[in-house]
Amino acid sequence: MLGRLRDCVMRSAALFAGLLLAAGLAAAAEPGGERPTPGLDATVDAVWTRLPLRDWAARASSLAGRPVLLDRRLDPSLPVTLTARQEPLRDVIASVAAGHAAVLDELAGTVRLVPGDAAGRASRGERDRELRIGRLPARLRAMLAIRRPWRWPAGVRPQDLLVAAVGEAGLEVDGIEEIPHDHWPAADLPPLSLAERLDLVLAHFDRRVLWGVKEGSVAGRIVAIDAELLPAAAAPEKKTSRPRGPRRTVKVRDEFTLRLEAPLDQALHAIAGQLGLVLELDEQAIAARGIAAQEIVRADVARVSRDELLDAILQPLGLGWTIEEGRLNVFPTGPDGAPRPEPLRP
Repeated sequence: MLGRLRDCVMRSAALFAGLLLAAGLAAAAEPGGERPTPGLDATVDAVWTRLPLRDWAARASSLAGRPVLLDRRLDPSLPVTLTARQEPLRDVIASVAAGHAAVLDELAGTVRLVPGDAAGRASRGERDRELRIGRLPARLRAMLAIRRPWRWPAGVRPQDLLVAAVGEAGLEVDGIEEIPHDHWPAADLPPLSLAERLDLVLAHFDRRVLWGVKEGSVAGRIVAIDAELLPAAAAPEKKTSRPRGPRRTVKVRDEFTLRLEAPLDQALHAIAGQLGLVLELDEQAIAARGIAAQEIVRADVARVSRDELLDAILQPLGLGWTIEEGRLNVFPTGPDGAPRPEPLRP
């Protein structure tokens, strides 16, 4: 049933009301304990009970001091129920993302919640953009670096947003006409550069702008978000400052808390990403057992180990798992409820 609801959500613009939620940036702390100290390293004391994801993201934006954006493929009406006690905001956001079969993708000016199979794409695209813009002449770099707030009314089309932004700057970008037809809710974003604004919209369609020089001026063309990446952008980002905490579910002393209701494949991609693993899901084998990759899985666990977390998700479906060489392998446990093989648990 939820799978059908997700399909309806992706077809219906009316349910995209939580697409961009930066309007909550200036909101004061709500009753419930959220502390308005900005930054993803700030600790959070909060209790949220069946708060729609769109509303939760607005409050998270206020705490983070920058927009927390929901990918258009996520259902903004799904509820968030979570208790955070002195948890880093980054971990809280990652936990909420995992509970909705999504992952956290942290950019310079925004924080995105994206489907598990889109993890890291926007970050890689952002690194490539900065590298390419850095190679442009200073005069042309300045055209893309102008920062302005961005506001638009409800019902606007993403194509029109792109055309207006590019036209205002007097630039040329090829491929805007290929962006799918859609209608978006109103938004009120803080100052962002032109390059950031365009990629913010395009990332919802797994696209970005590739910038270069044409006839003495800066020009761009829209490409797939992972296309034509420079080697330095495609490689994992190297941290020179204090490393951030791992992007995972809320974790205290190797314990996990998660409330989940999502399609099996999306949930596992998200969980594997939060655990730093690559998912190997034997879809053919589980389909032979009558289990669809899109079957809805549910879990509601608090302060459990990694092993208990995976068992809570997979055992009700008769699935087992192993972890080996950085891969999470998921497979049927055998006919007639036979015990699953003993997993390799390093």
